Amino acid sequence: MNRSLISCLVAAALAGATAQACGNGSKAPMPSATAATADVSPPAAPTVTDLGPRKLGTSAGVVTTARPPDFDPLPGAKAQFGALGRSVYRIEVPDSWNGELVLWAHGYAGAGPEVGVESPPLALRRAIIAQGSAWAASSYSENGYVPGIGADDTLALKRLFEQQVGQPKQTYIAGMSMGGHVITLSLEYFPAEYDGALALCGILTGIEQLDYVASWVRVAEFVSGRKLAWGPGVSLVQARESLDSIAAALGPAGNRSVAGRQFLSIIRTLTGGPRPFFVEGVGLAAATVFGNTLSDVEGRLAPTQAASTEQIVYGIEPGLGLSADQINAGIVRNKADREARNATNHPDGVPSTGRISVPLLTLHNTGDLNVPISQESEFRRRVEAAGAGDLLVQRAIRDGGHCMFTAPEMTTAWNDLRSWVVDKRKPKGDDMLGDLTDIGRQFTNPIRLGDPGTK
Repeated sequence: MNRSLISCLVAAALAGATAQACGNGSKAPMPSATAATADVSPPAAPTVTDLGPRKLGTSAGVVTTARPPDFDPLPGAKAQFGALGRSVYRIEVPDSWNGELVLWAHGYAGAGPEVGVESPPLALRRAIIAQGSAWAASSYSENGYVPGIGADDTLALKRLFEQQVGQPKQTYIAGMSMGGHVITLSLEYFPAEYDGALALCGILTGIEQLDYVASWVRVAEFVSGRKLAWGPGVSLVQARESLDSIAAALGPAGNRSVAGRQFLSIIRTLTGGPRPFFVEGVGLAAATVFGNTLSDVEGRLAPTQAASTEQIVYGIEPGLGLSADQINAGIVRNKADREARNATNHPDGVPSTGRISVPLLTLHNTGDLNVPISQESEFRRRVEAAGAGDLLVQRAIRDGGHCMFTAPEMTTAWNDLRSWVVDKRKPKGDDMLGDLTDIGRQFTNPIRLGDPGTK
């Protein structure tokens, strides 16, 4: 664990910056577009009341500002951008529009007060425009863990597109990380609005992502015998110092203490068992996952209050001096606030249901520990239980990062989803309910340098 990165995350939180400012590599970069001459004047935006009330998101009441949303279109396309309520947006439409629209849902953008809109990854964006499809993206009106707000603002942007450009004949929703939670909410609550979906490194199990983040802290506390300073009245400095103490007890990468080895084993068991790039993934994710706990050290935000570890059953590999029974009997459990985890009042504060009615294709890195691949397995179970198994195709990509996909991996996934929707040709996928020990060879392109094989 990189203690300097943890300290950086705390400093970033104090300054209102995002975790990406720490250079932890947890988020795929979004390259800027190639400049081109086009009409870039923003159209007039309808008022929020024109677009209907919110359904899924709950505002934290944060006063926000917005980064300018202007951007340069790709050759052969036109850019539109502007403000929509408290969000800002981008729209790119090719000169020969084929009637298709891709709505892009971005991931977690930190907890600062400045919102900003991201374009899709450049390779994916180029593929969309080259095929004649348009895309649109919202900043969301608030930062933080706000998938409900993201789903609402994305639907509002679709309405704006319909008014300013035209009625799409097919609408797709695609996104990364927290954008995956935006996607599952959108497919469940707005089923008539979308014809297909692409989730990259997506949070698919809903609020259980926050349960998972809480588990890292509870497991680390249990094996180290040290406690994180967290709760009402706790300062970021106190939380940082206690987290540094826990990190010291686990030991540095390459020289883990007994407690550190126990921690790794419990997390490996929790997130899908042995698989390619798990060890590398821990090193990349540790500061981010632990650091997310520091974004709300007093536990005042609704997503934090909705987190629960009461239902989690922990395991550990043999020979490490602990049994699963000992862990499950002794570990501290987070209890969710019943109001925060209420589907009626907070649709984004509960686990996802798996109820989808259109094709959904997912990509996930095997060693992703920010959003573990075990979410894919659990989501598969839910979709099957909902009777929609034929509408889900999942693919594993052998890499230790979060959202670390190559251009061929993303564009192939997009092309396959589009063909599935338009031509009814269902693509192939991986079995996420099977053994993950050597998964991912079918769709990883290229195999990464240093691939560990089945080790």
